[in-house]
Order: sequence, then structure tokens, then C-alpha cells
Amino acid sequence: MGTISVIITTYNDGEYLKRSITSVLNQSLKPIEIIVVDDGSDDETAEIIVNQFNKSAEVAIIFIKKENGGPSSARNVGIKAATGEFVAFLDADDEYTANTLKLRYEVMNQLDSTYASVYCAALHDFDGQSQLLQNVFEADGIIDGSLVGRKNGIPGGPPYHLFRREALNEVNGYDESLKFSEDFELILRLSKKWKFKGINKVGFIRNIRKNSWSRSDPYLAYSGVEKFLKIAENNELLSSDEILQRKKDNKLTLVKRLFGQKKSWVAISNHIDDAFNLKLPKNIKESSLFILNIIWKLNPFREKLK
Repeated sequence: MGTISVIITTYNDGEYLKRSITSVLNQSLKPIEIIVVDDGSDDETAEIIVNQFNKSAEVAIIFIKKENGGPSSARNVGIKAATGEFVAFLDADDEYTANTLKLRYEVMNQLDSTYASVYCAALHDFDGQSQLLQNVFEADGIIDGSLVGRKNGIPGGPPYHLFRREALNEVNGYDESLKFSEDFELILRLSKKWKFKGINKVGFIRNIRKNSWSRSDPYLAYSGVEKFLKIAENNELLSSDEILQRKKDNKLTLVKRLFGQKKSWVAISNHIDDAFNLKLPKNIKESSLFILNIIWKLNPFREKLK
């Protein structure tokens, strides 16, 4: 029987670890180890919590603290420390459903060794105020890169996947130069050789906090995705048309976030132009934005509104 290592990464959110570790310990199929990687937190909360669990836990919990280097760096440290045949990830503020390791392992056990991952669906919880089911595309074999990271497509986020450790090692893990979309980039690199299997059943709860740093600075997120797309283009991880589509989507996401921060139209108009210069509107919502921006630019009093 294959063995599973679970890697939990944390950075200044050690107070959530009790929930995530408990969800791993309560699995119907226990991992052989839980590796908690602290990516240079400002305090010792994570280590204290791990030590408390180790007093009674049936599963070995290994604690590693490193200098801050970002999520990819922390996950790579966990991969190097893992000894299981398979690797599952969890963020400190997320939690597994009770049978997720067993569910994905049993499917993986029926597949041949050319499969890198069995991935699942998730329940997204927005600060306990609302929940959204994140379905996935049930791929089986070589995947279409255009589906990676798309709604109801093939997820990139590490907790969705039960990975074959051999596959992660073969591609040298995560690209540590990326701070955004590093999970998509990993899946796309793996897909050059390895196969994937999707199961449209909820395997974990992703708790999305309002103070997420990735959502606080829209320009930081935009630049990070652009860097990923440049790497994807240089390494031919996505088609040229898909690169253009994602560049457009990234611009429109920036526009949405700027509107959400109540920025003025004059501060956003050029970004709208940039998006639709890449690709024309494809639906009513995009067409409406396109037309409203034209009306704005034709407004004779526009200069006085700056």
C-alpha cells in the first residue's frame, strides 16, 4: 500500500493550525507524516501548536521553520522532507473533509504510474459568511492546458491534488521565482509528461479571508500573473491564443479590483482599452464595459472630471 505525506504551510497564521492539523488527524486514511513548514513567521505560534499535538498524536508531526521565501519555497522544503509515495498539501487556514485522502488514494491506486495527480472539488468559505462549491472538470489522462485554473476546470491549488511524489521531484517542484499562479505553472509543467484524474467531489474547505494579501494590492497581483504568463509563453506551456486570453482576463481582473477600491473611471479607462486591444469582448458583460468606456472617452466634460 502506498503512503501519504501531508504538507501544511504556514506564515503568520499559526492560530489556524489547530483546525487544519485536526482535519488531517481525523482522516479515515491516516498519512504516515504531517510536515508543517513555517515560512519565517514573526512568532513561534506554529511550533508551539505542533508540540502540543505531538504529545498525543498518532501520526508523526514534523516541524520545519525556514527563512521567509514565499509559498513555493515552503512547499518545496516540504516536498524534500516528505517520505511518502504520495504528497498532499494543505494551507494552515484550510481544512480537509473527513475522507478526502482515502477517496483520492483509492482512485490513484487504480491508475498506472503515469498519473501525477488525482484532484478533487472544494467548498470555498468566505469568512464564514457565504460558501461556494468549486466544481472541477473530471479529466482522465493528458489534460488541456487551457482548462488549468479556469472555473469548473482543472484546479491548480495544491490542496486540490494528491500528487505522486516522483512526479513533483522530476519537475523540481514549484518555481520559487513566482509569487502568483505558481500552482498553475506547476500543473502545466507536469502536464507535459504526466496524466491527471479529476473527481468532482468535495475534498477540502478553502477558507478565504478578507485580509488576504494577494487581494489587497491589485497591481501586485496583476504583475505576478503577468510574470507567470511570460514564463508560460517562453516555455510553451500554453498556446499563443490562450496566453492572449489570459492577459486580457488579467487586465479585466485588475479593472474589477480597481472598481472595487472605488478608483475613478479616468484611472481605469486605459486598462479597459488594453484588455480589449488584446481580444475583443466575448459576452454581454464585457461588451457593456467596452461600450461604457467608449462613451466615457467621448464625454466632452471628461477632462474636467479628472
